[in-house]
Formats: sequence, C-alpha cells, structure tokens
Amino acid sequence: MAVVIGTRNSFELVDGAGVEDVALGAGLRPGPRVLRRFDVPDKDHRRPSTRPRPVSVRQVAPDPAACEVRPQRHPVAQFVGYAAAAAVFTALLSLLFLYSSGATTVPERTNVVHVQVGETLWDVAERSAPNADQDAVVTRIRELNSLPGSDVVPGQSLVVPAGTP
Repeated sequence: MAVVIGTRNSFELVDGAGVEDVALGAGLRPGPRVLRRFDVPDKDHRRPSTRPRPVSVRQVAPDPAACEVRPQRHPVAQFVGYAAAAAVFTALLSLLFLYSSGATTVPERTNVVHVQVGETLWDVAERSAPNADQDAVVTRIRELNSLPGSDVVPGQSLVVPAGTP
C-alpha cells in the first residue's frame, strides 16, 4: 500500500506504509495530512521518482518541398543584376541630392549685371547663380536677353537669374 501525504511545499509518496504506520493526523509534522491511500499492484516495475517521466514525441518527416535546393544563378548574371541595382540606387540618390540642393532649378528673380573683361557666358552664369545648374542658367540668360549664341563682350549688360533658387 502507498500513501500520498500533502505537505506545505509539495506532496510525498510513502511506499509500503500501512494504515497502522501512518495514522490520519497523528505523528506528522504540523500541516501535512494524508490525501489518499491506494494499493500499488507491482512496485518493482514502477519508474523511480528520480528518473524523469518519458515524453512521447511524434516523429514527423520533413516536408519534401522545404528541403528542395533552389538552383543557383550563374555568377556573372548575379553580378550583373547586383551592379544594375547599385547603379539604379546611385542614380536615384544623386537625383534626390540634386533636388534637395536646388541645383536643378533656375532662380526666378532677375538682376542686371555687366560682363567683365575675359568673362564668358558660363562665368556670368556662375557668378549670378552659384548654386544652380550652370547649363540651365546659361540657357535662361540666352532666353532673357534673346542671344543667338554664347558670345558676349566686356561691358555688355545682361539680365541674369539672381541668387539661389
């Protein structure tokens, strides 16, 4: 016969104890009490309390689709793909920089300047709008002054975009 005794911290299983060995409430430490008495049919084939209880794990075969190896691309094709992606990223980044710096726009305000000795139209464009795109500023100066070409003479007065965009 076995007896399960409940204590304050846990339960204790007392094997081979008879009714006469463990009396209800008598001779026990304060707090424990006999919870249940039951007969153990075969004490020799029981699992010892120190050995952990076996856990039944169902073996599952892996999904064959998850084990398939994806075919590798040719290294040259893979390199070309990465290079193209890097080029597109660089182009977008440079466009973002140009847009945020205002170099793609020509200033709306205008000013009248005189051409100095030895200056070209590009020098005048750089002097009048240093933060803008120089080709766009030169085109705008040609439009504002109705110039057929890019020739200027010293002392000539030109209407030019002024300052920052």
